[in-house]
Amino acid sequence: MSIKSILNEAIGKLEQSSHDRLVDCTLSASIISDHEQCWCSSGRLFIDCHKDRKLKRELNEHEIRKKVSEIFDSKKYCCAQFDKENCELPIKRAHTIQKGNVLSSLAENGHVGTFYRNLNGIENTNRLKAGIERKASIFYGFCSFHDTELFKCIELNEFSKTKENCWASSYRAVCHEYYQKKAAIDVTHWQIKHLDSGLDVYHQVFLQERLYIHQLNVEKGFSDISIIKGAYETIKKDSQYEGLVSYVIEYDAPLTIAVCASISPYFDLNGIKIQNTGNANESFQHFSLSTVTLNGKAAYVVSHLKQHDVIGKYLEEVFSMPLANINDWLTTCIFAYTENNYFRLSWWGSLDETTKTKIYGLFLSENYTKTINYDDLVSRSIPSDLVSVERI
Repeated sequence: MSIKSILNEAIGKLEQSSHDRLVDCTLSASIISDHEQCWCSSGRLFIDCHKDRKLKRELNEHEIRKKVSEIFDSKKYCCAQFDKENCELPIKRAHTIQKGNVLSSLAENGHVGTFYRNLNGIENTNRLKAGIERKASIFYGFCSFHDTELFKCIELNEFSKTKENCWASSYRAVCHEYYQKKAAIDVTHWQIKHLDSGLDVYHQVFLQERLYIHQLNVEKGFSDISIIKGAYETIKKDSQYEGLVSYVIEYDAPLTIAVCASISPYFDLNGIKIQNTGNANESFQHFSLSTVTLNGKAAYVVSHLKQHDVIGKYLEEVFSMPLANINDWLTTCIFAYTENNYFRLSWWGSLDETTKTKIYGLFLSENYTKTINYDDLVSRSIPSDLVSVERI
């Protein structure tokens, strides 16, 4: 599907008042003079910005995905700037999810399953494989020193349920979110300059407005995760691990799915809004979700900053439920709230097509901004039972 087709579909869903405003804005953009400030608010003159952009070739989906990948892959720096005096090159191809105990236990012939998005959110679910050596969960977010030093407590030894180990597992999730958000800012800047090439003014105006809103959201998200990352690093520097509240969730069988993510739910379990309530100064609170193994069996670490009372109350409600309901919540979250998730390929192959379609639908839905039903769709398909939750 082309950009223009996607935009037409979105425009068709506008209310009449919004559509009328779009038409008015398009008319204003159409009569602007060469040496006026461009209508897109770039700060550049129209002649140097949008005047001839409609004459350029429209980008296809492959070109867009390739450029976005290039921008993300070009970001190579150590997230642990709080200890930058100890940074050592090279920047590592770091795994967000432990390779040794986690990804290797999921892998079959060196591969795990994962989903991919395309421009309009629909992807061929037959293309699922990711190699754990060179692709699965890789990001260039730590130098050779910090990739080892910060995480040796969980990399060199079997995971044990201590506050420091929970910090290490969760800090990777926070840093990955920071890394993704920082790169997303650069992606958005590129999109603003190039994504509407070859489009008529009507579509350019609509796309630029959407990109402007997206830019604000991405920048806000980066600001919020930067604050959280800084708080995690203060905990580490001061060895005050009491500043983190963690829960370790244990299962009775080896891993089927793995995840590493930082999540900021807008709604509680009853559909009541707890974040994004309209206050521009509100900082979004997150909980991290990461994967470990205990005695060869699946386990997950859920952590949040102690001062984040909104998330603290939310998680207390979650973990007060019966274990079966917690299992439903967790397995739903992994697919509905995160992109950085991986699974055993044979498990996926064992599912019927209806279940596959529904799970993939969860992945596409980005439900962290919406209410969601935490049913047993995913949990009943996984050959393990949740056996304990321990607050650390």
